[in-house]
Amino acid sequence: MSNEPLIRLSDRVSYWQGDLDRHEQTNVGVIVADGTAIVIDANFEEPARRILATIQDRERATVTHQVNTHYHADHSLGNVVYSEAGAMLVGADGQRDELLAKGQEDSRVQTGVVPDRLYPVTLEFSDTIAFHQFELQLMAVGPAHSRGDLLAWLPKDGILFVGDLAVAWDHGNNFSDPDADIEGWIRGLERCQALRPQVVAPAHGRLSGPDVLDIQRAFISDLWECSLAAVDRGDDLVDPLLERRFLDDYPEFAVNSKRFGEMSRSMLAAVKNRSS
Repeated sequence: MSNEPLIRLSDRVSYWQGDLDRHEQTNVGVIVADGTAIVIDANFEEPARRILATIQDRERATVTHQVNTHYHADHSLGNVVYSEAGAMLVGADGQRDELLAKGQEDSRVQTGVVPDRLYPVTLEFSDTIAFHQFELQLMAVGPAHSRGDLLAWLPKDGILFVGDLAVAWDHGNNFSDPDADIEGWIRGLERCQALRPQVVAPAHGRLSGPDVLDIQRAFISDLWECSLAAVDRGDDLVDPLLERRFLDDYPEFAVNSKRFGEMSRSMLAAVKNRSS
């Protein structure tokens, strides 16, 4: 019997905490209703197998749907496990093409291995789709962190799974996807804030309250405006005073000098990509 630790958020919603040290960094949501379950994000294949076994053994539930908040390898390489178990793979409109176009390279970057086969979503939706049995709403908010981001919202429980739109760990944000749309990302966070969740479950890091959305939006908006101004001036954001301000104002998100420099370069690239 598998015994992965599932943190109970309500009588029907649980949360599996990712672990970067084990290279299993993506958090996973589990929603159970009447002997069936929906899983939010798959993680990599090995943790996905353990989590699925735990759902089957402990919850006595069959996974009918597995949702990807976006296509990145740490969210989707475990899709194979749920596909083999008979679950429908669900994503926002465009996720299938995005995985097929960029998934092998993202897997190579994250794992050093190019998979022989990818398992893209089999059900796509635009705008919103509801799973009434689970009292779950999926909302397409991309392009943002990637082209095909989505939110998973449980209004009865006040729980919001935000994918990579917000993080709560010591490694900052990933702005490097070639299809990242920073202004869309900011709008996506505004949409999260408008839902007024009580619990925010980011795909990376700690369970959080709604304040994580406020600070995350402020950090990204501030860095975006600074990047726009830097491109207009023709410089590269290498400014010790600016770095110090961000580290002081947003310590959880700017992280440290090295990570702030990496995020700044990715943000500048996003500005230039938008202008090209």
